[in-house]
Amino acid sequence: MCTMEAYVAGRVLQGYTQYKADKDKARYINQQTDSKAKNLREEAIYKDNSLIRQKEIKEDQLSAQKFDLKTKAVQTKGKAKVAFFEKGIGGNLYNTIIGDISRQEGTQSNRIDLNYENYIRSMSSNRLAYNRRFTNQILNLPRANKPSFMTYALDVSMDIGSMYMSNQAPSTPADGAGMGVDGGYMTDYGYQ
Repeated sequence: MCTMEAYVAGRVLQGYTQYKADKDKARYINQQTDSKAKNLREEAIYKDNSLIRQKEIKEDQLSAQKFDLKTKAVQTKGKAKVAFFEKGIGGNLYNTIIGDISRQEGTQSNRIDLNYENYIRSMSSNRLAYNRRFTNQILNLPRANKPSFMTYALDVSMDIGSMYMSNQAPSTPADGAGMGVDGGYMTDYGYQ
């Protein structure tokens, strides 16, 4: 069996090494979390840039479609006007045909605009969903609080105190100093 001083020294050393190990573990967990969070943030930025580029490509495609539609409508109107002029036709028939060409152009242009608006809404929803997903992944990463040395010091001191108390003999009063008759006295174990 070791002496009380050796036990105290061993127990203090054990408490300190446990504190250091827990502190290092918390630091390691936090470093891993910071690294993963950084990677997730970069991935979120790349994904958002990718979605923005997809949107820009779609905008360019729809702009080209509208340009082609306008060009085709102008050419069709021009051909119709030339045909009417060559045949000497005018009046209501001319206005009706030109109006029909303009209405078809307007209908197709509206369809392109609706497709564009729906695509933009869908893209905005996707960007928001990805943003939430990455944010939730970052928020769900584990974080560890660095331990307080006071907790370990209190644990060690309580352990040392309980060991000291369990190794000391109880003090008993001298004969005849107790309460009661016939020289009985009160001890830690009851009335003797």
